[in-house]
Amino acid sequence: MTQTRTERRQLLLLLAATALLLLLGLGSRELWGPETRWANIALQMLQSGDYFDPYLKGSPYYDKPLLSYWLITATSWFTGGLGHWSLRLSSVISAWFSVWLVYLIGEQLFRKGTGLIAGWMLATTFYFVFWARVATADILTVCGVLAAVWWYWRGPDDTRFWRYVVFFGLLSLTSLFKGLIGFILPGLVLLPHLLSEHRWKRHLNLRLLGALLIAGAFYMTPFLLSHLYGAPNYEQSGLGLVLRENVVRFFQPFDQFGPIYTYLIYLPVYTLPWAPCWLIALWVAARNWKHIEPDTRWLIQGLALLMLFFTASGSRRSYYVLPLVPFAQLLGAWWVTRRMAARNSEGRGLKIGFAVTTVLLAAVLGVLYPWTNSGGGVIRFGEQVREQASQQAPLNQWRMVMIEVDNKVPMYLQTGGAPFYYVPETIEDFPHNGDTATLIAWLERTSGEHWDPQRTIFVAQYRSGDAVPLDALKADHQVITTTPTRGEQLFHGREDQSVAYIPHS
Repeated sequence: MTQTRTERRQLLLLLAATALLLLLGLGSRELWGPETRWANIALQMLQSGDYFDPYLKGSPYYDKPLLSYWLITATSWFTGGLGHWSLRLSSVISAWFSVWLVYLIGEQLFRKGTGLIAGWMLATTFYFVFWARVATADILTVCGVLAAVWWYWRGPDDTRFWRYVVFFGLLSLTSLFKGLIGFILPGLVLLPHLLSEHRWKRHLNLRLLGALLIAGAFYMTPFLLSHLYGAPNYEQSGLGLVLRENVVRFFQPFDQFGPIYTYLIYLPVYTLPWAPCWLIALWVAARNWKHIEPDTRWLIQGLALLMLFFTASGSRRSYYVLPLVPFAQLLGAWWVTRRMAARNSEGRGLKIGFAVTTVLLAAVLGVLYPWTNSGGGVIRFGEQVREQASQQAPLNQWRMVMIEVDNKVPMYLQTGGAPFYYVPETIEDFPHNGDTATLIAWLERTSGEHWDPQRTIFVAQYRSGDAVPLDALKADHQVITTTPTRGEQLFHGREDQSVAYIPHS
């Protein structure tokens, strides 16, 4: 695809605006929702040096393949430690590439300008940008699916071995982020094109089989390393969890139950404010099905197969619809460029719409989010604990005991010292009402280690309005609790409270 100077400038503007929306205020929001699990698992990997056995709050938790955790720990080495930026940067980079890939696919398959419009639609889709700034594997999966589709469309009839290796390598890489949907979703999207004109027959060859074997070996490598170099007494199997999360959950869901119409509601919601474009495009395409371009029919059929696949699964959640969003925006961009061509329009109103949406998103992400998360919360709580502890001794000399603490708190309390000691909620003999001597004695009995009461910080969490846990420690400890952020002061009180006990010097 040869670009003119104007087209290059337009692409650079799109990518620059996307980077701004993804990075602005990225480190100003507390951990939210599922990203707390990624933070806790990555932190325990960094503290223990064990990168093959994922733990959540001290318990085995091989819920997802290892690669998304490894990306976070690798980023933390470059940023100087685990923080908001290192935690979320892999998702941000994946989202940025996703916008670029949508641009490339649109420009390659449809009318000139379709990719640019689709890229702007995706970059200014609120929920896409929102999830792109959350540390999970979902946007990584979206990027991997788009990369595989883009690679296929660069040469759909090319049967060279190296092209198969790259394609299936992308599928394996995507599957190592969240699970086997990395293989399934690109296959569903491309299936209508492979079936048309019997294209699939061209790809039934030994070169494809060889590439599949290489991709399979690549996919198995982290699980093999985990088996060989992980702790011998680790209780969970990564491959067993893959089977449970990707196969058992599909046919016999054990959580995340949603009504069968879940995605009929959430796909329009997750494509706002541009949902009307692809909905109109569906109606236009249905009326002119025999006369529209074959690639447009492929796009609609692939999108329909994705919708059927997710709907057929008994486990449904709103954000599972994210892989459909780029393809829906591509369909909307197809209709927009078709309409612009019919009217001989340059799309001035559309450009204004993209500009306004970009400014609004930047204001929300770069101004409103940082302001509502300032003035308190667990970010400030962590800062206060470290400030007070460092006045007595270097941070790496302290040990942390985490008692029924939510996943998001430990990241803010990093000291660079010994790994945190987690007291699970299921422990019944923990002396919740004991004094310092009683708690230290219990720790030494259960852990088999020596604990210095003058270098041990106890951290616990409780609900607002409940009794403060470990209250007996206030006799000889400094007490630090979370305070509401400005947003919480304005809208509602803080529900989850954390308390830390630092021994008096």
